[in-house]
Amino acid sequence: MITNKEEYKMDNNNVAYKTKSALNLGGEQTNRLMLVLRTPPCEYNQCTMCGFDNNAGKKVKLWNIKRQYQNGVSEEDFSDIRRIDFPTAGSFYNDRELSPESRNYLFSEVSKLPVDSVMVETRVDYLTEEKVRESKRYLRDDQSIELAIGLESSDDDIRNKVLRKGLSKKSFERFADICKNTDSPLLAYILIKSPTLSEAEAVQDAVQTADYVYKIANERGIKARVAFKPMFIPEGTELEGQYLSGEYKLPKLWTTIETVKRTSQLASYQPDSIFVGMFDEDLSGDRFSSNCGGCNSEVVEALKKFNGTQELFELEKLSCECKTEWELEVIGELQ
Repeated sequence: MITNKEEYKMDNNNVAYKTKSALNLGGEQTNRLMLVLRTPPCEYNQCTMCGFDNNAGKKVKLWNIKRQYQNGVSEEDFSDIRRIDFPTAGSFYNDRELSPESRNYLFSEVSKLPVDSVMVETRVDYLTEEKVRESKRYLRDDQSIELAIGLESSDDDIRNKVLRKGLSKKSFERFADICKNTDSPLLAYILIKSPTLSEAEAVQDAVQTADYVYKIANERGIKARVAFKPMFIPEGTELEGQYLSGEYKLPKLWTTIETVKRTSQLASYQPDSIFVGMFDEDLSGDRFSSNCGGCNSEVVEALKKFNGTQELFELEKLSCECKTEWELEVIGELQ
């Protein structure tokens, strides 16, 4: 029996994190179930802000993945869930982190569920068209695989010098080509407020990155979504050191809201394609994006509702004294 949180973290038979949240799929409000699989640590392991190794397991076998999946879905009836997500501690398509047999098992099980799609995230280094086609053979014909990648920023210096992603634009565009050739939607994770950026610069960087993603997708005629991730502070990361020393400050929630508004006005924007990740996979120790204590809950709930409705009025009706202070500091710089 798992008796405390630390023991649970070491349990290869349970997912590292589970949440159910609102999602807009094809213009319709629904929910997604996210099961963060406990897999071996990320083989790349160089990103300055990533704490997923804290959720990693050791010597994870096929039977562990089976138990994780079974325990993860056992309490769900899926009556209001149309998508299931399988993030890992590293890359879903790295055979040394998640075996082909484990992947095939997961897709085979998903084929039995009344869901429309499954999301998996991977570095492009491990992705091939054949791997995707192999996965799709285990799904129903009416189900799709959304291929996700942590782009984080379209700025080469931010992405590869500050965050150390080790991802070129050429590689990202190759990822998009694989999406096109396998008829798979693309999902790009985008960080809000990487180190070195002010609040205004964070908005500009995230919106420009979303514009780049949409343009790459539109050129190829593929569906794309952007998942904005307001920065949080995982334990044991280089970012944590910058945060504790006062060198880095977390973004305000108003910065995320402004990013969403401006992204929805882009000429390249694809309808109903924005998601805001208002969760931290239990990695932050409560060190995440916030406003003042008076409006945090209301703003977070509005962002969660927006994920389902994609209606900006959920965000435009928000007001607080701290919003006025934020606008005085940031909006002028954005004009």
